[in-house]
This record gives sequence, structure tokens and C-alpha cells, in this order.
Amino acid sequence: MLDPFSGGLPRPAVDSPLALTFAALQRRTSASALASNPIAINPVLVINDGIIDGTTNATGASGLTYTLISGPNKGGKITFSATGDTNYQLGNFSYLPDQSVLGGTVNEQFKILVAQKTQFDQILESIPLLGGLAGQVIVVLHQTPVLGDLLAPIIGYSQVATFNSTAVLPATDPVAYTYKMPSFDGTLISVNWFPKLGLTGSDTAPTILDGPGLATAGQTDPYTQYGIGGLTPGVSLLRDNYNVVTWDPRGEFASGGILQLDSPFFEARDVSSILNYVAGLDNSLLDGPNDPRVGMVGGSYGGGIQLTSAATDPRIDAIVPGISWNSLNNSLYPDGSFKTAYASLLLLSLVLSKARINNLIYQGIITGDLFGVLSNSAQALLAGSGPTSLLNQLKAPTLLIQGTVDVLFTLQQAIDNAQTIIANPYGTPVKMIWFCGGHGVCLTNDGDVNPNLASTFAWLDYYVKDGNTSGTPNIPNFQFTDQNGNWYKSDLLPTSGSGLFGTPDQAVTGASGGTLGIVPIIGGSGPAPQAAIPYSLGLASKARNAINVAVPTQVGTTYLGAPTVSFDYQGLGNSRFVYAQLVDNKTGLVVGNLVTPVAVTLDGRTHTATINMENMVYTAADASDDLTLQITSSATAYERFTAFGVVNISNINLTLPTADPTKFSPEP
Repeated sequence: MLDPFSGGLPRPAVDSPLALTFAALQRRTSASALASNPIAINPVLVINDGIIDGTTNATGASGLTYTLISGPNKGGKITFSATGDTNYQLGNFSYLPDQSVLGGTVNEQFKILVAQKTQFDQILESIPLLGGLAGQVIVVLHQTPVLGDLLAPIIGYSQVATFNSTAVLPATDPVAYTYKMPSFDGTLISVNWFPKLGLTGSDTAPTILDGPGLATAGQTDPYTQYGIGGLTPGVSLLRDNYNVVTWDPRGEFASGGILQLDSPFFEARDVSSILNYVAGLDNSLLDGPNDPRVGMVGGSYGGGIQLTSAATDPRIDAIVPGISWNSLNNSLYPDGSFKTAYASLLLLSLVLSKARINNLIYQGIITGDLFGVLSNSAQALLAGSGPTSLLNQLKAPTLLIQGTVDVLFTLQQAIDNAQTIIANPYGTPVKMIWFCGGHGVCLTNDGDVNPNLASTFAWLDYYVKDGNTSGTPNIPNFQFTDQNGNWYKSDLLPTSGSGLFGTPDQAVTGASGGTLGIVPIIGGSGPAPQAAIPYSLGLASKARNAINVAVPTQVGTTYLGAPTVSFDYQGLGNSRFVYAQLVDNKTGLVVGNLVTPVAVTLDGRTHTATINMENMVYTAADASDDLTLQITSSATAYERFTAFGVVNISNINLTLPTADPTKFSPEP
């Protein structure tokens, strides 16, 4: 009443004139772009034999890219089809819904950007340094109102496909899904479950746990056939007869907690919690209350967890650990020499994958790289990670697969595992395969028929699918390959004192040697030029700064096992090691790509060094198959940049182990 201007007048606009003008421009621009946008989409989700598959059905343009711009909002996982998948088609994907939406009452939504890649985009992405960011910037521009439409003729047109889980869920038959499972201490472990092919209703099947390598998430692609470079079967092959469970280990990717390197007190207990979970699923075959029929596969970190878990949880029915370890101290710190190259690669992979790890692991690798030593606390951590003495309690039948050129977890690790298991009181069945592969690069012929997968399935089918509790499957006790790719089999394992070994060959006696200058890098062993950096850094190569000793071989002999080298020496300096390796004169390659550190004391006095070198498999097929023993100053696998000195080496002796020709035969 007091304000004559308060009534009867129109209210002012809530938005400013500038904002309204911008909105009008956006509507006009969007309408124009929509009219000229050649991309049409028709998002579809379907269930194919327990797997939810998706496609945008994008048409109208070529050179399309597909980017997940908004992940499943309840925790599900999207995996785009890979070129090696059995169902590969660019842009198609599989979808693991979160368990909470399986009933169909809760919706899980995600969005995929379908965009053209223009010549302009390709030019931007090819710019050194900045090119790696260009793709991310272009994806943001595509999603920016007005600007993305204005730039469409330059950066390409795009459409956003929106997907909803309620379009296909609930389902009448079992469907693959992901679930964050509380472990023993409440830590959430991200578990992925895939039903056996053809599983319907409440049908049951045995289960395989497939563990990933370090800094690698659990497999989410149901169409991948292999894992770890073909060493292990992937989800696709396993689903023929089994439900499959994969998971992100503690401290990695979608799982919580702190990574402890396959500790029996943490990661092994996580696996026990997974077994409890599997036992409660309607589609799990049980051997008894809370006892699912379960086997395990996986390589490297996924191999270590099998040994640790099976040694602490007797419910596991069979395991196939690949390229794994017995002792991390013996693997990373043999005779007190730190494996700087591969330890650094492991650390880098953990950092890049944003893993949350025990700080002692960081400290140990950094001090190892800088000073070549591991603290007592770091060694204690490694001693408590993995199987080692726990194998005294392992009851699950074990098929060990190890690489002849594995420079991280060498053949001796599998031998130590086998010997410990055989010595336990349970009569646990153990068989072994040595193949050309592992943590390293196979630079020789790896053979036409690798038995890894066939023997793996024979092992799993016998103990897990068929449920046998005695006897062994019909595969050789020991299968191995030489440098020519020839495969052999034996009834005997290559363990200490085995009848597989023949009379050792005293190949070198009292060789004169010479004087060796010790400097870092220059003239030493590695990196192997035949392999790409950074993996070549861990591989041995023929050294230029070395004492060379001719090693004659016996034609027709297969050398198998650990050679023994000894020599007298006298020197001065701060270096604690020299390095021994065997070079194949025919190929110029170091046998197994492996170099052995030999501890020395350079105090001016005379000493004798004796050591078992890394295990080898080498066949002297003809007179051109002979070797050279090299004692060299440095090795990139164990590089120490502060190691200097000079040493005089004499009275060199070398004994080569042989295989008894009557105790092995060629594989058919």
C-alpha cells in the first residue's frame, strides 16, 4: 500500500538478457547441428548366454570412435570388444552390472560417446608430447554445449548413447555381474562372476578362480580367450565347463585396502572370503557345506596367490600357478644382489595403475635401486609374502608352469616349490612344465605345440570338473623345451637328487682367466638388443668387457639344470659382484637370457668363489652347438651405478648338468 510501484507491473526475468540470448543461440545452433549430424544411434542391450552385450548401432559415418564418458552409476563395469575377442566388432561392449541391479528394481545407467575422428583430430594427436592430451580435450569438446556443435565440422560430429540396465534386467537365467565383497576385515574386494556357458535356472557348476598379474585388474572381458600372453586360459575358454570368478586384488583398481604382495595374512584371506561367497551362490557346485568345488589359474602375481591360498585354505581342489615364485627374497635379492631392472618395472607399473601398496615396498625398491641393498624390514616383508614354507601344508594338486627365459622368477623358484610340496606329508600330486616365456622375452624358437593350455585343462578337468580325489591326469610329470623349440617329456621332475640327471660334464677345468675392470654399464651384460626397452633391461646379452672361456659341449647331449662355476680371484674396489653367463656361440644369445651375480670381496686378498648359475635347458644337436662362459663386470638386470674396481680371475672351472637320455623322450 505504501509502495505505488509494487503492483500491477510484470516481474523481471530471472535470467539475465545475456544468458537468455546465449540459450537461444544454443537452441538454434543445436537444431542446425542436429539437422546436419550424419551419425544415427540406436542403443541396445541384450543377454547372450549369461553375458550382457551392448551396441550403439551407430550408422551414417565412418571412422567412428567410442568412449565411455559416464560409467555405470552403481559400480558396474564396461569392457569394449578387443580385436582378439571371439565376438569382436568395433564399438561393441560387454556390461557387468552391479549385483544390486540384477533384480530390475534399481536402474544402472551409463553413457557412451560416439564420435567421428577427423584428419584434424589425427594431426593433433600426432603432435609430440601434446598429442597424448589431444584426444581427451576433443572428447570434452564433443560434450560441451554450443562449442561442440560449432566445432563439429572440424573435430567431427558426435552422439551420446544412453543405456539403462532395466532394459534387460531382471533375467530368468544367471547373468554375469560384479560385486564388491566384504573380506575378512571389512575391506571391499571387487569380484566379477561369470556363469558357465549354458547355465540355466538353478543349475550348478564347479568354479575357477582366475587371478590377475600385478598391476592388472581382474578380467572383465567374457570373450577373451587367454591371459598373461597366452600362458593361462581366459574367461571365454574357462566358461565351457566352469563358472569363473575374477577379482581386483587388495589395494588395486576397484578393490579397497593396501596391497601386501600375496600375503597369507591378507590376500590369501581375501581368497578365502571369495570361497565363502562362491559357496553361497545358487549356481555353485558344492562338495559340502561352505565348500565349493574350486580350482585356480593365473600367472605371476596370479600364480603366487594360488600357492599361498591353497596352502592356507584346503577347500581349493587344484591349482595351476604360472611363472610364480617360492621366495621373493631369493627372486629379487639373490645372494644379496638386487634385481634393479625388473624391480623398477614392477614399481612403475604399480605407480601407473595407482595401486595403494605397503610403503615398505616403495622404500625397499628405492634403496635397492640406489644402494643395491634391501633393509632388514624390507626383507622381512618379502619373506612374509608368498608361499615359501607354507607349502608344507598344501594339499591341492599342483601343476607348476615356469619359463626358461624368466629373468624375474627363474626356474629355480618352481623347483623349490616342487621340492617343498613333495616333501610335505600329504602326498600332494605335483607336475611341471618349462616353456620359453615368462617375465622376459623368448628370443629363440618357442616350439610349435606349447602344452601349457592343454595340460592346464587336463589338470582342471580331472580334479575340478570330474572331481577326482586320487590319481593324476594323463599328462607327463615333466614337460620342457630347449633352445630349438623341441619339446620333451619325462616321468621324473628336475628336483634335487632326481634320477632325471645324468653324469655332470666337467666342461672347463683350471682355465687361466685374466684381469677385469669393473665399471657400471660399459661393456657389461644387457640390455638385449633383440628386445624392446624397458623389458630388454632385465635380459642378459653378450658382454664386451668380459673374461671369455671356451666351453666345449658333447654332441647329442641335453644340458638341463644349474651349471656350477668356480674361480680364484684377487682385486680392489667397492663392487660386491661380478656376473657369469653362458653364450650360445651359434646364435650369439645368452642361454635363457639369464645372468648370475657372483659375490666377490675386493680387499686385495686371494679368495675363491663358487656358485650355482641359473638353470638352463640346452641341446647340443651338432658340433656347432657350443658355448662360451663369460665373467663380466656389470649387468643391467642388477645394475649398480656406483660399483667400481679391478679383479684378477684365475683357475676357472665349470660343470654342466646333463639329462640322462634314457629318462626323457621327445613329445609326439
